[in-house]
Amino acid sequence: MTRYDDNIYIAGLQSLYNVGAAHVRSFIDDFGGPYEAWQAVKKVENLKSYYHISVGDKRAIAASARDEKLDYIIQKLDEYQMDVTTFLDKDFPSMLNQIYNPPAILFMRGNRALLDKRLNRIAIVGARRCSLYGRNVARMLGKELGKYSTIIVSGGARGIDSHGHEGLLASQGYGIVVMGCGLDIVYPRENSKLFDRILANNGLLLSEYPPGTPPSAKHFPARNRIISGLSRGVIVVEAKSSSGSLITADMAVSEGRDVFVVPCNLLDHTADGNKFLMRNGAYVLTGYEDIVEQYHLTLRDFFATEEKLSPAKKKLSTSKKEEHSHVKEGDLWSNTCKGVDSHGPSMLSFSLDKSLILSEIPHDRCITVSDILKVTHIPLQQLQPLLLELELEGAIEHQPPRGYINMTRSDILVH
Repeated sequence: MTRYDDNIYIAGLQSLYNVGAAHVRSFIDDFGGPYEAWQAVKKVENLKSYYHISVGDKRAIAASARDEKLDYIIQKLDEYQMDVTTFLDKDFPSMLNQIYNPPAILFMRGNRALLDKRLNRIAIVGARRCSLYGRNVARMLGKELGKYSTIIVSGGARGIDSHGHEGLLASQGYGIVVMGCGLDIVYPRENSKLFDRILANNGLLLSEYPPGTPPSAKHFPARNRIISGLSRGVIVVEAKSSSGSLITADMAVSEGRDVFVVPCNLLDHTADGNKFLMRNGAYVLTGYEDIVEQYHLTLRDFFATEEKLSPAKKKLSTSKKEEHSHVKEGDLWSNTCKGVDSHGPSMLSFSLDKSLILSEIPHDRCITVSDILKVTHIPLQQLQPLLLELELEGAIEHQPPRGYINMTRSDILVH
């Protein structure tokens, strides 16, 4: 029997019926390794202890665990020149290991150096059916930010995502597209040439879904966690009140990322999501310069040659490392506390705000960040550190993607 590389077994596990990243990690941990897990799931009796998996799904998993599937994956990896990294690899993006339900595997086409943890990545997201204004703003942001030391991330969908990358390509900037299907499938089909141009410009196509996985409605909200997880900040260009972009923004808040919102036309209901974010304290974007200033971006002429984008070749001197570390620390503080008085909030207001948040988070069900914003009216920039503080105290628990739940005793009045 042929013994494959561990990454191939992880890819095989990810391809099984109704198996997601959490299952893959659990199987590997429980059975002792990728190869052992692959052999184990071939038998239904080995899955008995997984009570959260239905009997029907267990049978489907065992039935789909065939070695021919591994051969198919290898064939597609070669055919489409895909690369693979898994959570067991040292170069797996560390930012993704910190998010809810981190992916177990990433399939890549193009320049994987864009995942280097030292690089700034900003997500541009928004509606598929966008206005002329939204289209122009997305193109402007992509074009202008593409001139600087940042990578633009999106889901490659119709509308805002595509226009952001069109602008990016106009300035020959670098982009990452996170797909909701296998990388051997083009979705949406009309973006085939756009994706080719992104790859030709040293960009990257990325997916946690194995080759042959078709696009599915459930895949797109799931891939949004990777978009926000890879990025230091998320720009919502134009979004309806029920838009998937708000899901990305919600995940970004939960993951401690910055959320920026583009000012919208008050008469345009395609941007009701923008109005919600503006009311609730997201950073209102007045121009691409805000992003440049927030993340201390430099013009790409001093930054982005192919050699400098290679993790193996990019070296920092001791003095540079110290300088870089200092800036990062400052950024982290400004990202967390921007919008708060420079001397910091008073202890009294901080305590009162925490009490207010705690009083609005139920004991019997989870509440999302969006709902907390609605009931407390605490600005988003101030809400993030308060939620973190309460979570560290054990007063609340974060249960993504459902939100936060109150862990204090319900019979005690919070002061």
